[in-house]
Amino acid sequence: PALHLSAGLRYDDVTFDVDDRHLTDGEDQSARRRMSAWSWHAGVSLPLQSNVTPYANVSSSFQTPTTTELINRPGGSGGLNPDLDPERAVTVELGVRGRIASCCSYEAAVFQSTTRDAIVPFREVLGRTFFQNAGKTRHRGIEIGVSATPLPGLRVFGSYTFASYQFLEYRLVDQAAIDTLDGNRLPGIPRHSLRLGIRASPVQGLAIDVDHTVSSSLFADDANTIQVDDWGAGVTNLRASLSRTVGDIALAPFIGVNNMFDRAYIGSVTINGFGGRVLEPSPGRNVYVGMEVGWRDR
Repeated sequence: PALHLSAGLRYDDVTFDVDDRHLTDGEDQSARRRMSAWSWHAGVSLPLQSNVTPYANVSSSFQTPTTTELINRPGGSGGLNPDLDPERAVTVELGVRGRIASCCSYEAAVFQSTTRDAIVPFREVLGRTFFQNAGKTRHRGIEIGVSATPLPGLRVFGSYTFASYQFLEYRLVDQAAIDTLDGNRLPGIPRHSLRLGIRASPVQGLAIDVDHTVSSSLFADDANTIQVDDWGAGVTNLRASLSRTVGDIALAPFIGVNNMFDRAYIGSVTINGFGGRVLEPSPGRNVYVGMEVGWRDR
């Protein structure tokens, strides 16, 4: 077997400019922030017999704040937040992927990512969310995915993720150290998530997709005082489409049902929402229809 090696190096230099041309209010809110960093990655994989390939990757990354995160300054003044810095992370991943016979494939990986200056929302006032850098976070997890084609025209698949994401260090914007949140779980991220699916094509052009997702409970605030319930038995979606060609026109009408069993669940949360207002319920059972139209160029 041949050993495969990969490596890369990248440099980012990002500048944010705000040019205030509305000076009649007597305040010039123009601002400029420049952020730059080197990033790198290295990987190795070793294909073995029986279609098994273990691999390992290590990389660094650099992520700037978004313009929304920079503009929303906690003090209410304009311009760009001078105290909000980019995130920097180092990630290590070990995994294996392969096939069993000719119908089944799988991939499993464990990972750890340590992030410095993680950007987190810390307050919401009148619909505006403000952001700060936490000292350090650690993301550990396991990802498993499987796919099988037991019969022609039938594919089943599944994926599972275990996510243990924690604050290692937490500091305020003024960098005064606080230890009360060290070790807390990152909000908005379930520890367990599972997705199962089936794609069937019983006749040519017809595709039926069913997927079922289950998510465990999560916290909605950095202090881990607001816990959001899990999805219970989970949420099921259904979609069917039919592809046909009329001359040079490709038609694909489709119909779908989201939340087929009309479950009540929280689809997302507002992290650290003001006054504990964090829940964002998902809609009940809903149906959508549509058609995709394409042109075949002969």
